[in-house]
Amino acid sequence: MKKIAKTMDASTAGRILGDRTFAAISAVEGISLSASSRRRLQSMKKRKLTTEEQRAEIVRAYIDAKSR
Repeated sequence: MKKIAKTMDASTAGRILGDRTFAAISAVEGISLSASSRRRLQSMKKRKLTTEEQRAEIVRAYIDAKSR
């Protein structure tokens, strides 16, 4: 049996939201970032971390907070 590779075309491609759009949607939903989360995101943006580095930093922040 032949395998069919799934590819993403324009009709199934995801969308990436910008900071403002995400903040606006979150505000409507009643979700807001804590001050420490805002600082962390700002710091990551300044340092131009890769997505994997950003993920690791966020996970590390929550693990540290959980162990307190």
